[in-house]
Amino acid sequence: MAFFSNGEDKLKLMILFTLECAEMPLSREQIATVMSENGVENYFDVCEHIIDLEANGCIASVPTFKMQMIVMTPRGEEIMNLFGKNLPKSLRESIEGFVGSNKDEFRRENTSRIITTPLPDGGFDATFALVENGDAIFEIRIKLPNAEYTRLAEKNWEAQNQKIYIDTLLALVKTYQNAQNSDAAETCIQNNI
Repeated sequence: MAFFSNGEDKLKLMILFTLECAEMPLSREQIATVMSENGVENYFDVCEHIIDLEANGCIASVPTFKMQMIVMTPRGEEIMNLFGKNLPKSLRESIEGFVGSNKDEFRRENTSRIITTPLPDGGFDATFALVENGDAIFEIRIKLPNAEYTRLAEKNWEAQNQKIYIDTLLALVKTYQNAQNSDAAETCIQNNI
C-alpha cells in the first residue's frame, strides 16, 4: 500500500497514528472523534477507511462486550514505522495532543457500557456493565419505568460505576464471610473449642 498517492491514504495513516498514540484499542466512534477534531468530518469516510485498513491487515476488529474495538496489527506498526513521519508534524502533534488529553475518557468509555432498549409500555430495559479485557466483570440488568429515570440511571452509572461495583462486591463478600464465620463459630461450639 503506497501512502500519499492520494488524500485517502493520508486519512488511513491518520487512523493508524491515532491507534499508535492511544496505546490501547479504540472504538470506531472514538477514532471518528479524533478524526473530526483533525478536519475529517465524514463519519462514513472514516468507517470506510477502517474497513480498508482491516482488509489490508493493518488493523483488526476485536469483539468485546457488546462492542468491537480496533487494534493495530504488526503490519500496521510496520506501515507506521515506514510512513508515520510523512504526516505533517503539526497534524501529528494535534492528534497526539487530542488523544493524550482524552486518553482517560477513552479508557473509561472502554470499561463502562450502557445499553438501553425502549419497551412498548414506555419503560426501558437497561444493562449497565463494567468491562475488563473485553468481558463484562460486573453487569446489572434492570427495567426502568421511563426515559427520565433511564437518563438519571445512565448519568449515575457513569459517575459512580466503580463505587456501585465495590459496594455490591463488598455486600456479597460480607454476606459470604459472615456465613463462613457463622459456620466456623458453630463448628467451634460443637467441638467445645
